[in-house]
Amino acid sequence: MPEISIITPVYQAEKFLKKCVDSILVQSFSDWELLLIDDGSTDKSGEICQAYAQADPRVRYHKKNNGGVSSARNLGVKLAKGKYLTFVDSDDFAAEDLLETLYRLAEKYDAQMSVCRGYDLYEGRTLPELAKKGTEFVTDGEEGLRRVMKARVFGVMPWAKLYRREIFEGVVYPEKTIAEDAYAIVPLMEHCERVAFSTVQKYYYVHRRESLTTSGFRWSDLGSVEVWDHNRSIVEKRHPALKKEAGVRCCWARFFVLDKLMLLDGMDREEKALAKKLAKELRSHPLLVLEGDHFTNGRKMAYLTLFLGTGIYRQCVQALFRKRNL
Repeated sequence: MPEISIITPVYQAEKFLKKCVDSILVQSFSDWELLLIDDGSTDKSGEICQAYAQADPRVRYHKKNNGGVSSARNLGVKLAKGKYLTFVDSDDFAAEDLLETLYRLAEKYDAQMSVCRGYDLYEGRTLPELAKKGTEFVTDGEEGLRRVMKARVFGVMPWAKLYRREIFEGVVYPEKTIAEDAYAIVPLMEHCERVAFSTVQKYYYVHRRESLTTSGFRWSDLGSVEVWDHNRSIVEKRHPALKKEAGVRCCWARFFVLDKLMLLDGMDREEKALAKKLAKELRSHPLLVLEGDHFTNGRKMAYLTLFLGTGIYRQCVQALFRKRNL
């Protein structure tokens, strides 16, 4: 049995899948299996996956009907044979010592989950030289949840984490919603006695120009608000010490949707009503946004313009979007 099962959902990924898989094949830690879960791709993704599976016995290919990234991850968890599980998305790639770093952390601290940092790589930009060393520490599950909800260094995303397979008992990624990773992180952390962290960046999260420009507002984006409101209700009951962090994440989810609305060329009546509602809800929680280091100074400055109306706020969001796409 392999020590680590790597689960990679694949959908219409022919343009970038090879870079992803090649980064796994050269890992310094070699006792792994890679499950390529093809979620009903109609491009050449399936052919690419099969070629890798034929060339390396550690690579397993599974084709399924399209059901979304959550269904692909859930299937991967069921099929995995490893002591540990991790996720690598097909449009991202890993540093060659990602698995070694996460495995060493988990074993050193006897942790049910180990976490390192990701690097936000915007397409078209040069990858800088990243620090090879960082700070390590270990926490209990509740403090681990605080760290990832705060999202200043670590996040709730499933990648850049290594999980003991038993903590997935009874945990599934919800299907037909976004922010599925946020939904799952609470019970996963609750199943952990120890969580080991390292501040080194070993995972490359790629922001692609085409995805940034085509992922405009959709009503399904409200799923992010619903998931974090759901998480807040759980956290306030079971982890009252984390009430503020949960409230901050609810604000973050509203910023996420409101910003997408602000990037539209024009809004219809329902979209305008939603933008007004989200802005009102955000204005009612100034301390959650302005106190502490949960949000950047740029975000705080943009937030203050909401009290002057959404017009100025829209200009701030559009300026930030243009900067990211330079």
